[in-house]
Amino acid sequence: MANDNLASIPDFWAREGLRVLTENAPSVMAVNRQYEPILASEGETVKAHRPARRKIRRKTEADEYTANDAVLESVDVKLDQYFYDSFVIKDRELSLSIARLTDTHLVPVVQGIARGVDRAILGRGYAFMHQGDPRRRAGKLNGMTKTNSADFILEAQEALHTGNAPNSLMTALVHQTAQTKLQANELFASAEKRGSSNTLTTGRVGTIYNTLIEMSQNVPYVYKPSTEFEDGTVLTGNSYAAGHAATIALTDDFAHTLVVGEFFTLDENGQPTFITVTDGDDAVTLNEPLKYDVAALSAVTVYFAGTNEATERVAGYQKEMAITHGSGKNLQVGQLLAFGTGASRHTYTIIETTNTSATVTSVLLDRPLDATVASAAVCFPGPAGAINPVLHPDALAFVSRPLATPGNSLGAFSAVQSYNGLGLRVTMQYDSKVGGVRVNVDLLAGIAPLDTNLLCPLLS
Repeated sequence: MANDNLASIPDFWAREGLRVLTENAPSVMAVNRQYEPILASEGETVKAHRPARRKIRRKTEADEYTANDAVLESVDVKLDQYFYDSFVIKDRELSLSIARLTDTHLVPVVQGIARGVDRAILGRGYAFMHQGDPRRRAGKLNGMTKTNSADFILEAQEALHTGNAPNSLMTALVHQTAQTKLQANELFASAEKRGSSNTLTTGRVGTIYNTLIEMSQNVPYVYKPSTEFEDGTVLTGNSYAAGHAATIALTDDFAHTLVVGEFFTLDENGQPTFITVTDGDDAVTLNEPLKYDVAALSAVTVYFAGTNEATERVAGYQKEMAITHGSGKNLQVGQLLAFGTGASRHTYTIIETTNTSATVTSVLLDRPLDATVASAAVCFPGPAGAINPVLHPDALAFVSRPLATPGNSLGAFSAVQSYNGLGLRVTMQYDSKVGGVRVNVDLLAGIAPLDTNLLCPLLS
């Protein structure tokens, strides 16, 4: 049928957009979604809710029952995730069918928004790292193999249960490199061992150890050869047991001067640790105790610091930032980026990049800045590997609100549609300057941790 520009069209496009969004952002469907049909604006703070955790109580026959109110705890969520895209349907295309137009224009636009939403949610996994207590996470960076992948899932379950997470189905959102190791595990791939051949026939791992495995290409992942790093080793004759929290002696072979704040990993430990004390040459102290034993001459890696642009960016800034780094080692989508060295350290995840030059990358972070970043401030790109969240839905809240729809008196047709805790707005208006109908697609939301005990970062 011929396309027309009636007010009903934005409703259709918004409904179709929500379908595409939910199909392309698996993390949205794995977290707590809270939507209310109350108009809101960008930057507004709203409330998300979680059940209060109850305490153990006991009585004797002589005691009366004392009731405590069942209350919902409120969590502030700032609506600072304003994702959008915009395109123009030229006059020649207006005769195409709605189905053809949505496939050509709407689907790729919403897929782009979905990538942003997915990366922003998954990028918050670092907030659950429990720095200082490595027992609250599972696995090792670049350490997952087809042999130990099942052990990593079990370790994540143990860490969650240590935090008193409910014994209910968890979801593991894993990078494709981790999924490959899980698929290759004979325990999951062999029908005679698992009782099913689904992994071989569908390519999906499915549910294992009470954990639903879902692959997302947006899980934070960094490819080591593309980072700016230098490898070294632990000093000969020096080995360190799990729990060691003092100086680690290194072989004196670093050409790079070690800097406090730089991410520094030990292969046998496999954690995203960073330097808190160093002599710049052959000794470091890390921000937390070792999780695993480290032998003498085992490999270590330092990831070089970068520099913020020559412009101060105040708290709340949420657009691109230009970061200077080594030549040809542009920062990557999914890479951590930290500012600060002590208690004021703030760590973000990069969700989009533009390679401005061989030595400058423009980055968009998973959230607005928590604190002001000074002009030319030193920053610290994160280590290689993947951070795969294993979570209960109540770990994170994704709170969305509808945006106002302009009146028809402005010559615009607009609609908001909501589904399963999500809201999406589509606005259409003829633009005489470009000779076509301009279509804006946008989504206003906020993301906030609800319970830090309900997500375990699984490192791989």
